Amino acid sequence: MKIKPKLLLLPALAFALAFSIPAAPASAAKSASEVQIQITFSNGLDITGSAISKAQIKNGVSYMPASLVKIAGIEIAWNNSSKTASFTGWNKSFQVKLGSISGVLDGNKISLDGAPYMYNKELYVPAKFLAKAMEGGPVVWDPAAKTLLLNRLHMYRSYSETYEGQVYSLSLDSGELYVTSKQNKKTRLATLGYGLDLVDFTFERTPAGLTLLQISNNYGEPHIHVEYYSYLLKNGSILRQGHTDFHTTFGEAAVWADGKLVMNDRQTLRLIEDGTCAVAETIDLPELLGTSVTRDVYYNVEAVYPDVLLVRPSNNAFLTLVNRSTGEQTLLYKELLNPSRQQQVEQPDSMFPGDYLYLIKRDGDVFTFKARNMVNGKDEVYTYTLAGTE
Repeated sequence: MKIKPKLLLLPALAFALAFSIPAAPASAAKSASEVQIQITFSNGLDITGSAISKAQIKNGVSYMPASLVKIAGIEIAWNNSSKTASFTGWNKSFQVKLGSISGVLDGNKISLDGAPYMYNKELYVPAKFLAKAMEGGPVVWDPAAKTLLLNRLHMYRSYSETYEGQVYSLSLDSGELYVTSKQNKKTRLATLGYGLDLVDFTFERTPAGLTLLQISNNYGEPHIHVEYYSYLLKNGSILRQGHTDFHTTFGEAAVWADGKLVMNDRQTLRLIEDGTCAVAETIDLPELLGTSVTRDVYYNVEAVYPDVLLVRPSNNAFLTLVNRSTGEQTLLYKELLNPSRQQQVEQPDSMFPGDYLYLIKRDGDVFTFKARNMVNGKDEVYTYTLAGTE
């Protein structure tokens, strides 16, 4: 899984200096007084992080290190010939030039409060301009603390991958998912919502020529949850979609079953025909298991067969073999592990729940599993034969 950091309680000046812009000549900031700046960042809904650094006041204008905007997902490109810094993020761009009181914001020329300058190999830009460029609140001066306060700078983090010539891009703050075609046509596919953190894309071309896009989002501290958004696409349009989430200690969710695609919406399982995208079967998991559940209980389906399912409910995280005809359930750890190991997995662990039991393969009526021994850290192999067979 690829990792992209969410943010975000950041240290002070050392962090900013680590992102200083290279190759530009340094010049002293004349008549500048050093102060502190405190910044909060927002995804448009909530405060998602903060930073503290050094800033300067020069000729009555407040300046801040330009590198601080990288925290918000803004990339900085420095042109040493023109002494110009270009800033780009999700649907955001602006530009400043060393020594110029004019800049460019989202394609429009704009006046700055003061001229950007270099100090200790760091580009300083008027704080008021950056507040406007990043849709934040006003710059406030706290005279008692000698601190500039800059609140709710927006985030412009994104993640993208190219598949078969098309670029799939996702805002990690608004959750908007877009695809850009080879002809540079940009289309919004879906909105995943807030709370995206460590994101990865997985693409698969189905035998019938559809595109299966799975977006994983690893979240929680210390990133103990993962959710999957599944999209079945044809010609840049979504035909079917599903969304489920589970703990990182759970097994991988089933994707295919007898040539059909598996779409899990936490409590409802749909088997989708490849090509036509018709729903071949819908399985109400709580009904099958004979349970009365709240919306907070979900079911990770780790294998789908004509006769049985392998299901891991979120409320106990134990891998369960479920007869699809009768709903009869078998807790596999009780069948496979010795009493001592059973006691180990039955000890409640809210951060790392489950039995650490995972399917390897099925041959006829014989299932092969591996189980991680939490005492010695080794994997052990077990087999289970369906009841009523030899």
